[in-house]
Amino acid sequence: MHPRQSTKDELEKLYRDHREGLYAYSLSLTRSELIAEDALQNGFLRLVHSQAAWDRLNAHNGNRVAYLFKSVRNAAIDLGRSVKRQNSLSQALFGAYGEFSLIQEPIENALVEERSEILRKAIDRLDDKDQEAIVLKLYGGLTFEQAGEIANVSPKTIAIRYRRTLGKLEEYLKGVL
Repeated sequence: MHPRQSTKDELEKLYRDHREGLYAYSLSLTRSELIAEDALQNGFLRLVHSQAAWDRLNAHNGNRVAYLFKSVRNAAIDLGRSVKRQNSLSQALFGAYGEFSLIQEPIENALVEERSEILRKAIDRLDDKDQEAIVLKLYGGLTFEQAGEIANVSPKTIAIRYRRTLGKLEEYLKGVL
């Protein structure tokens, strides 16, 4: 374990700044809230308990966020191999944030829930690679270069998947919304 307070502060800041994107990405890989949370924690625990992992993070300089995503990706894949996928991505992703619970008006609530269900269905129609591209860009806020590194493909491939997937979602939602 790293005894320095500055290291602890750095890890806490990285966690606070990137938790939501890392969690959403982990959800896209595992389709389980519990496994996604475990993967997020395991990714950070490796940094806490392994000097080598900490050194690799610091060696990435300006690309530390990409290293975090890759670390959580590896942890999610490790955990996901031993557990069946039980929750759909969209149910877990939208349920995880509780973003619609703040609306007080019943009519507005019903409209938001209806739109949310339509969007969930649209996301469920996507294949795993397309879901990964969307989550890394939209929820992770990563560049194409970072997303490509995490997904083990070129930045151009991620960009193509992302744009193609946005087109698919737009086409599907055009007739529904």
